[in-house]
Amino acid sequence: MTCALEHIPSQLRHTIRRMVTESMTAIAVGNPTAVPVLGTPIVLGWFEVAAAEALAPFLDASCVIVGAHVTLNHTSPTPVGFAVEITAQLQARHGNKFTWDIVATDSQGEAAHGTLISAVIPKEALNRRIRQKEEARSS
Repeated sequence: MTCALEHIPSQLRHTIRRMVTESMTAIAVGNPTAVPVLGTPIVLGWFEVAAAEALAPFLDASCVIVGAHVTLNHTSPTPVGFAVEITAQLQARHGNKFTWDIVATDSQGEAAHGTLISAVIPKEALNRRIRQKEEARSS
């Protein structure tokens, strides 16, 4: 089974907005030094959310969006209480893979930028790979 991708436009742009909380700081996500600003793993998650939300309206329930590759430059600290805007712009598409340029900004300017490659795959294919790993672990 494959996912129907022909209805996905070649020009996609999507923006999400998030507020930085204590639970999103580098300290909260495991940095052993006292870094009370937005953690890079949270930024990465937001990159994936922005790209996935751009694609999701064009997919049926039998398909899922997964991250395949990322380059992330966290360029400026964002303190707790700041709002962050993350914008994903589709740059290229090769089959089921989508390349996104993504920028995160706060009220003081750019906080991060990078490139994300996401793939659209059949949910059953993902579930099959999960089962294979689980079975291999229990053998």
